[in-house]
Amino acid sequence: SNYQLMREYLAQVLITEVEEFIPLWNKRILDVGGARGEFCRIINKERNCDIINLDPYPEEPLVWKTKIGFADNIPFKDNEFDVVICREVLEHIPNEKQQQSINELYRVTKKGGICYIAIPPWYNPYAGHNLKPFHIFPFKLAKFLRQLFFRNKINTNSFKEENLYPITFKKILKMISLTNFKIIAIKDTHFRLHFLTKIPLIREIMVPTVVFILIKR
Repeated sequence: SNYQLMREYLAQVLITEVEEFIPLWNKRILDVGGARGEFCRIINKERNCDIINLDPYPEEPLVWKTKIGFADNIPFKDNEFDVVICREVLEHIPNEKQQQSINELYRVTKKGGICYIAIPPWYNPYAGHNLKPFHIFPFKLAKFLRQLFFRNKINTNSFKEENLYPITFKKILKMISLTNFKIIAIKDTHFRLHFLTKIPLIREIMVPTVVFILIKR
């Protein structure tokens, strides 16, 4: 119940933040890495838009129409979507494919369209998923501490098996700079303390999820 309420809340946040720059009514939208399609369902209900969920391994049961595909090789044409969403996906993409994934988000976004990217900066205590807050340590130590303090059974033996790859505020800024996206807003999704996103080092630690709102030039 709490999980579903949080999804509803974050979808409403997304709608509000994107609509500072573009209305979502009747727009063509792609949600990259949308799992079961919950965000697609909520956004469609609120804004009656043509929205597609893209995921390589969609979770069951699906709640929205889903096309199978990877972020680094999106199976759609250039300039096809008014809005492209990529929420907390890049940290699950191998480091060597992260830049290509950003490039693909750029490619399928229409000129003048919006791309909404959210990441948990690696050094934030919440960024480590099953290993948080010890994920900043080498894997074996992180696994030991997580099991010791939280009594969680972790059956994986590497960050790769956990499907977890570091991505920092600094790194994503560099990757965005290698496209022709323009950053038009940076947001603190959870605490709404947006000023923290402007402070180097602090923003790497204190912001659980940072959102970059981009426009394709």
